[in-house]
Amino acid sequence: MSLQVRQLVKHFGGVQAVKGLSFELQVGECVALIGPNGAGKSTSFACIAGQHRLTGGEVLWAGERIDDLSPAQRLARGVARTFQVAQTFEALTVLQNVQLLLQAPLGLTARHVLDRQQVARAQALLAQVGLQDLAHSQVGGLAYGAKKRLELALALAGVAGSDRVPRLLLLDEPAAGLAGPERARLMALVKSLAQPVSSSSAAADATTAGLAVLYTEHNMDAVFGVADRVLVLIDGQLAAHGTPGEIALNETVRRRYLGHAGSNASGAEAPRVSVTPPAALMLSEPAVLQVQQLNVWYGAAQALFDVSLKLVPGELVVLQGLNGAGKSTLLQALMGLSLRMTGQVIYDNKSLFGQAPHQRARQGLGYVAEDRRLFGALSVQENLRVAARGEVLQHEERVLSLFPVLKTMLRRPAAQMSGGEQQMLALARTLMGAPRLLLLDEPCEGIAPVLVETMVAALLQLRAEGMPMLVAEQNKLLSERADRVLTLVAGQLPR
Repeated sequence: MSLQVRQLVKHFGGVQAVKGLSFELQVGECVALIGPNGAGKSTSFACIAGQHRLTGGEVLWAGERIDDLSPAQRLARGVARTFQVAQTFEALTVLQNVQLLLQAPLGLTARHVLDRQQVARAQALLAQVGLQDLAHSQVGGLAYGAKKRLELALALAGVAGSDRVPRLLLLDEPAAGLAGPERARLMALVKSLAQPVSSSSAAADATTAGLAVLYTEHNMDAVFGVADRVLVLIDGQLAAHGTPGEIALNETVRRRYLGHAGSNASGAEAPRVSVTPPAALMLSEPAVLQVQQLNVWYGAAQALFDVSLKLVPGELVVLQGLNGAGKSTLLQALMGLSLRMTGQVIYDNKSLFGQAPHQRARQGLGYVAEDRRLFGALSVQENLRVAARGEVLQHEERVLSLFPVLKTMLRRPAAQMSGGEQQMLALARTLMGAPRLLLLDEPCEGIAPVLVETMVAALLQLRAEGMPMLVAEQNKLLSERADRVLTLVAGQLPR
């Protein structure tokens, strides 16, 4: 039994996103589909799962053509997918989320009590993904890593109601946004899903034996050492396929996608980017930013506890920690986006207490959120100029020199850019406002390794010019080049 993709073609108007993609995937395999941002990976997933109709070609699963079926019909035949951003029911408990997916094909009316439906099967699925201890927790309060595990359980629940075997899971960046150890645990779970299980187990009764896994991922530690095979998509075409070791040594793949990550995977030492910070960088210097005893709450739940730190001119500080540790909360609080907080935030010797985000931006704070917040209908150039202050053309020339790829797509709508291109545009747009301090939330998340190198080089160049930066980032390419790394643990900075 297998997935067969034959000469898949997908057009969006005059843009050919996928150009004759062909491959096979057998039950029991865990296969990674990788490639640069905009290569067509998510489009291929959407064509296989039914969110997009094919322009040409065909998709077969377990010997049956499914390319004319709706997503619901494909789900009934055992084909499920996840998305880059976890899709869960935030107001329900973890157990209720799974119960709902299991019961939905059988019907759920007003006379049904959700908590009484599919209890044993839902608990078995939660045990399979390691969430049994959080079964009665509300999803809205979960750490992001737990939500990613829940999404896996929901995908399994979606295909558990079918009496057909085998099952196909399409996982779109399952480990995106997770810290290294948590990412490793999740990918070990993904790998185990493709392994045959005993039909006598409760989990097997919920999911049945025989599972195939196809996943996309930009974190190479979630590919090498995990995938049985790797497919590389470049410019909508299959550029290479083979074992992880073979792909790591492929020159085209290394040049167009992996960059130094390919050297690391093959055992060679990657060259380091060397940008010397300003000679004046000393922690004894007057701080441009001081955070004193900062506490932040979301409703009754406290997220940050007495956080204190300082940032001096030209210093690059990387903020790390597990998902839910408070990294994004800290950046949002510094920008004035949190509703309830105590403590002091002093910037340029002035307290920011009581100032709105736009007032802080006018004083020189630049913030790039994890979700980018671009104007999708506006072009790249329009996104840049809407944020410009002072000498528009001078600022534009400056940011385009940092990200020359944006210069080739000034007229392209932001919504039609790849994730990595959007990430560069988000930072470039913030720089158009001539900030004097940058707060960046995961700038390297979800982008191709070669673009990570571009992003890191740009940040190092900004540091060399004296720009202080506080960056929440898990990618070690940046943390290895930072002046300091601070680790948040459960909302606190260990002293």
